[in-house]
Amino acid sequence: MENEKSNEWHWFKGGLLVSLLSVATYFIFAAIADRNYPFGVTAGFGFIAAKFGSLFSGLNENPVIKRFGEKPDAFIEFFLIIGLIIGGYTASKLSGNFKSETIPAEWVKYHGKSIVKRYVFVFVGSLLLGYGAALSSGCTTGNILQGWAHLSLGSMVAGASFFVAGIITAKILYPKVGGSDGTN
Repeated sequence: MENEKSNEWHWFKGGLLVSLLSVATYFIFAAIADRNYPFGVTAGFGFIAAKFGSLFSGLNENPVIKRFGEKPDAFIEFFLIIGLIIGGYTASKLSGNFKSETIPAEWVKYHGKSIVKRYVFVFVGSLLLGYGAALSSGCTTGNILQGWAHLSLGSMVAGASFFVAGIITAKILYPKVGGSDGTN
C-alpha cells in the first residue's frame, strides 16, 4: 500500500490550536457578555433567525429568538459561522482537496444519484441535529469543545451520545466502508 503525502494537519497540532482557541474565546466572550460564556455557534444561528424577524411576524414575539437578537455574543457567533465557511473553503483550496460536487461519490455508491433523495436525507438529518442540539442545550461544538474542557458531566454525556449516534448512523448509511484492514 502506498503512503500518500497528505496536506492534512497532524491531530496533535489541530488539537493544540483548538485548545488555544477555546481558552481565548472563553475570555473574549466573558469580557464582551460580562459573564463566562463558552465558545459555540448556536447563538449565531439564533442571531440570523432574529434578523428574519422583520419578515415573519411570529419570530418577533418568540422570546428565545428575541433574546438572540439582543445578545452581543450572538452577533460574534454569527461572524464565527461566516469564518467557519470561509476558513473551510480556504483550507480545502490551500490543501488541494477542494472538489465541488452536488452529491458525494460515496453517497452515489450506496444510495444512487437521486438529488431529491439526498436532499431529503440532508433536510431530515438537519432537523434531527437541531432537535438534538436543543435537547442537549447547545450544539456539538459547544458541548464537546467547551463542555469537555470545563469537565461538564452533561456535555460529556451529550458528546459521547453524539459519537455513538454518529457511528451507528455511518454504519447504517455506509455499511461496507472501512474495515480492520483499512480498505474501502
